[in-house]
Amino acid sequence: MAGFYIKKVIAKSAAKGDASVSFGKGLTIIQGRSDSGKTCVANCIDFIFGGSVDKPFKETAKYDGVTMIVGSNDRDGEVTLHRNVGKNQVEVISTIDGIDSGTYDVNYRKGAKNPPLNEVWLKLIGIEQETMIVTNARFEKKRLTWRNLLRVFYLDENRIDDIDSIVEPKHRYMENTLFLSALLYLITGRTFTETDAQEKKEIKKARRKAVAEYVNRKIRDAAERKEQLEQDLHIFDGADVEAQIAQATAALQDTREKIDRALAESQIILSSILEAEERAAECDVLLTRYHRLAAQYKADIQRLSLIVEGEEAYHEVPQVTKCPYCEGTITPRKRISYIAASKVEMERTMAQLSGLEDTEKDVEERKKEIKAELDKFKRQRDALESKIKTELRPKESEQQNTVNAYKAYLRIASEIALIEAYATDFGNDLTTLENEQKNDKTLEYHPKDYFGDDFATTMSEYVHSILKECNYYGLLQAHFNFTTFDIEVNGEDKGTSHGKGYRSYLNTVMIMMLRKYLAANAKFDPHVFIVDTPLHGFDDGVDDKMPDSMRAGLYRYFMNHQDEGQLIIIENLDHIPSLDYEKHGVVVETFGKGLIPNTRYGFLNDVK
Repeated sequence: MAGFYIKKVIAKSAAKGDASVSFGKGLTIIQGRSDSGKTCVANCIDFIFGGSVDKPFKETAKYDGVTMIVGSNDRDGEVTLHRNVGKNQVEVISTIDGIDSGTYDVNYRKGAKNPPLNEVWLKLIGIEQETMIVTNARFEKKRLTWRNLLRVFYLDENRIDDIDSIVEPKHRYMENTLFLSALLYLITGRTFTETDAQEKKEIKKARRKAVAEYVNRKIRDAAERKEQLEQDLHIFDGADVEAQIAQATAALQDTREKIDRALAESQIILSSILEAEERAAECDVLLTRYHRLAAQYKADIQRLSLIVEGEEAYHEVPQVTKCPYCEGTITPRKRISYIAASKVEMERTMAQLSGLEDTEKDVEERKKEIKAELDKFKRQRDALESKIKTELRPKESEQQNTVNAYKAYLRIASEIALIEAYATDFGNDLTTLENEQKNDKTLEYHPKDYFGDDFATTMSEYVHSILKECNYYGLLQAHFNFTTFDIEVNGEDKGTSHGKGYRSYLNTVMIMMLRKYLAANAKFDPHVFIVDTPLHGFDDGVDDKMPDSMRAGLYRYFMNHQDEGQLIIIENLDHIPSLDYEKHGVVVETFGKGLIPNTRYGFLNDVK
């Protein structure tokens, strides 16, 4: 893991005493109230990076110099750099092999006795020799400098809410070419020449040829398809298709109404069948009961007949008047006769049996009538079902096929029109390709041609995964637009629907995307990233309603990805979400301006 990290920044003052801030190798948060010196810390870092000679302090601050201590991620030792305000020299004390101690000039000067400061910073990220990179379309070259690269890893408060891309702003075309060349060198370790451009030209020529062949093949396919479709259209020659569709649709609707009426009538007949079957079943139940009752009556008559016959036979038996044992006289006992009662009961039962037989005959007649009615209903139902099955349904199917055929005509006609439109577009594409080939006679350098084929895809994956991890509100889809070198969310660029707060948020995410890509793919990675006020603009009355979950999500992302490089965040105290930073090993420096216990007033001593 190459690159370096900032250990400490010291503002020097003989009058007020030195003021310092220490940093961790992962996430460091400098938080404080307005005008407490937060941005002064960033200005001090930029000053040592080679910024303006009088930028770090206000004239009244009475601080006259900055010292910064940095460590290497892959080599032992450290480098201490000191620069006085108003001076363009930096004193360097180095204990890292390959980086010499001594006086360095901030700016490169041909023939100067001091080496340029640029050497120190480039060597810290592994670039050991002077490198020339392409600066314009004519392949003119300039030295790769630390200031060329600053846009990659330092997002200051003046650019944090930019509407344009923070990497490739529209109004800085020449500078963009130089910067993109520098970024390419970090990623690939290569500078690009006319030979590379010629190779790109040949590749583009081959691609144009392949595209032309593809377009011509599509035109041929379209012509064949059109010819086939036009043959199908001959079926309808001379027909008023719209009128035929209306007529066929009306006929189909009429048939379907007839089917609906037949089905409704069949349903009524079915109800009548069920009701008749229920009445027939009731007759069967009655007849069964009557048969059982008649059997009971017949059994009763037989029993009573036996009683009468027995009584009559008993009267013919002579009465015993003498005892068979003693031959004494016996007076016969007078017994009661049941003949009369039995005859009366028998006559009553026979009368009931006769009445039952008459009733049974009536029920049988009723059952026959019901059966005849039932047979009539069934014949009606069968006739309706036969009509639906053999007449109406086939007619419906035939009419539906007719409607479908006419609709197919309309689809074919529409498809032919679409094919003709596509063929026109394909022809225009061929013309465009031919014009490109005519115009592509000079070799020009365009840095975006040299980014890997997977760069835009990978960056799109990064932006979506980062915003999702940050709980970005309303996220459906996020995309990296390679043309504008910027983020698009839900199909819109960052300046379309939101104000400064959302732009600051998304610009910070853009820096995190570059940080992630460099950590995973770059040959030379600074491994240091600075963002000044990522939540800037949330108190401007437009974006201050951003969900707290988004703000907390961004800072959780900072904490969860400290392995991708040192990250220094400068933020207003009111914007910082309340999270357990200590648990994640985050270094937090707070400037409370006397309003927060156990915190320093500001960065500089005795400056209010």
